Amino acid sequence: MHTHANHASSVTPSVAAAAGALLDAGLRDVRNQGVLLDGVNADPHALLDLCFALLDGARIMPYYFYMCDLIPYSEHWRISVAQAQHLQHQLMGYLPGFATPRIVCDVPFVGKRWVHQVAEYDTERGISYWTKNYLTSIEQGDPDALERRYEYYDPIHTLPAAGREWWARHATDDSALRAAEVAEASRRTAALQAH
Repeated sequence: MHTHANHASSVTPSVAAAAGALLDAGLRDVRNQGVLLDGVNADPHALLDLCFALLDGARIMPYYFYMCDLIPYSEHWRISVAQAQHLQHQLMGYLPGFATPRIVCDVPFVGKRWVHQVAEYDTERGISYWTKNYLTSIEQGDPDALERRYEYYDPIHTLPAAGREWWARHATDDSALRAAEVAEASRRTAALQAH
């Protein structure tokens, strides 16, 4: 069973009692899948506090923390791939290996990828490129699907000044349009999968 806690204050005595009851009744695992949210848990101290509250306070295994999806009105919650990689590095060594959560990016058209699986990353412009190692049923006839690089875009506010300036100069060209199209396609895919 998976819980969804994004801050240590969410791991209340009631949550701990419920998780304990499930485990005591024979459920093998209670794991947490959270979302990294800038200003909530996207710093090493807050994330470690949450992990220890889950593990020690409620017997819930920290499992995954997803980067916030490319969805409308979420830019203020999102962090860059570089920030996520830094967070993953900062968590290492503080928790037992089996309880160290993976930080993952749900890349449009690729799926869940550990943040260190990026194939190429332009940190100035905030564009990361990802590959996939499997075919969906829709892609069975696409000979290039496993060779294609899929783009993911960091939020503009996380970029260095040179990157923000580049996007401001190119706001009307195909790069900006492509970013918007990828975000919209990701939203549509998620909506279809939900039904």
